Amino acid sequence: MRFDIEEEHFTVFNLLLMLLVWANSCYLMVIFLRPFMPVLVTTLLVLTGLALTLTMVVITIYITIKWIRHHNLGWWVLAGVIVLFLLSYALESTVRNIFVREQLFRQEQLR
Repeated sequence: MRFDIEEEHFTVFNLLLMLLVWANSCYLMVIFLRPFMPVLVTTLLVLTGLALTLTMVVITIYITIKWIRHHNLGWWVLAGVIVLFLLSYALESTVRNIFVREQLFRQEQLR
């Protein structure tokens, strides 16, 4: 199977949509039918859902890399990833700082 962006992107979309439906169907059967199914069937459904999810991830990453190369967006994507990393790190540091201050405030209130 060859994934060419210009000719077969609708086919790839349909494939990803089908994999998504299959994986979610496996997970929903495990959630709702767990009391009625043996452990082996539940385990097989979870493993099948996991394999389908990993397949979707690999295909999506592959198609994204091809799309980025096709449109020469490598440096823009790299800059975007760096900006997102810096923003998430700043947000995490802020939340951690608020949490530490709250813990110190509660500790002082108990004294």
